Amino acid sequence: MSDALPQDYKGVPDVPEGCGRPMRYAPLGEQAADATAAGGERLLTIEALVARTGLEESLIRFYESEYSQRLPEKVLRGDTMFFTEPAVDAFLKIHARLAGQPAVAESDGRYARVIAVTSGKGGVGKSNLALNLAVAMQRLGKMALVLDADLGMANIHLLAGIQPAYSLKDLIRTELAVSELITQGPEGIGIVAGGSGVIALADSTAIQRRQLLDALEQMERHADVIVVDTAAGMGAGVRDFLMAADEVVFVLTPDITSLADAYGLLKALHSRNFDRPMYSVVNMASSLKQAAEVAVRFANCAQQFLGVSIGNIGYMLRDATVGAATVRRTPYLVFDPFAKVSRNTTAIATALLRSEDDTIRQNSAFRRYQNLIRESSG
Repeated sequence: MSDALPQDYKGVPDVPEGCGRPMRYAPLGEQAADATAAGGERLLTIEALVARTGLEESLIRFYESEYSQRLPEKVLRGDTMFFTEPAVDAFLKIHARLAGQPAVAESDGRYARVIAVTSGKGGVGKSNLALNLAVAMQRLGKMALVLDADLGMANIHLLAGIQPAYSLKDLIRTELAVSELITQGPEGIGIVAGGSGVIALADSTAIQRRQLLDALEQMERHADVIVVDTAAGMGAGVRDFLMAADEVVFVLTPDITSLADAYGLLKALHSRNFDRPMYSVVNMASSLKQAAEVAVRFANCAQQFLGVSIGNIGYMLRDATVGAATVRRTPYLVFDPFAKVSRNTTAIATALLRSEDDTIRQNSAFRRYQNLIRESSG
């Protein structure tokens, strides 16, 4: 995808060198003087396409940029580009393939890949990254689910603009089926809300811990990827979810306290012999150079003092789109797919999927952790 933002979010494309006036998509509300193609086929404005498909304009733009080879050619009338009638069916087919699977459907019989997104301190954009990573992975063809494991300040459902009927705390209090806990979110992702009433695994009784971990193991059958949004800090509950994960992503910022706290959390994991892949993502960077400096500093400290390898999986430049999307309770990838932060997040999701070890889906991450608990207590 090009790093250049569109000249006009409502549809003005990049202008090839040497061309005259830029071609335009028919914007919202604009009516065409000639609404039929040469063969009598009806031409559609973007407004008409939105109405016919029921898809948001931003999503149509994203599908058009990523899956242009699956779409019929547009028609030029004057200096305006129109969609043709077959585009309706083509967009719906793309959407059905990427987002049409029910959030509670069983996956292909294997277990989900569990990716924990964490940080040593709050305010680094961890929850926003976790939610939008799930959206990006869903768009890339994976059945994605977000587990809000911030048991004290759960907010994924607020960022996603949904009101779930149940949360993790209902696993302890009621006899719910796991599928009832999963709420369908933006782009068809599954969301399991956290709740301030949930006790940390480390502080629960043996029966409660087993009940919760059993339910989480069942949840692994309902997705290809589970993105776990942990609480910030180094509490016992955070470490439980990190120890269960197949991979851990540390969210850093250029703030020195972010690095120090993330290193403290890494040190705690290292002391418990965590030996699975770990990555860093640098958020709120002002430039690629600054992001690289932060990532290298964290990786060097981990290698020099702990002998641990931390690979950098990407960065996100500071972008006002995040704040604007949060106010509207919409994932920024849906709010503006072409924003810098959206492109950065899609690149991170792509890199994570590219690094997937298929063997990890043969075993349950949460079952592995239950076995670890039994061994340590036995």
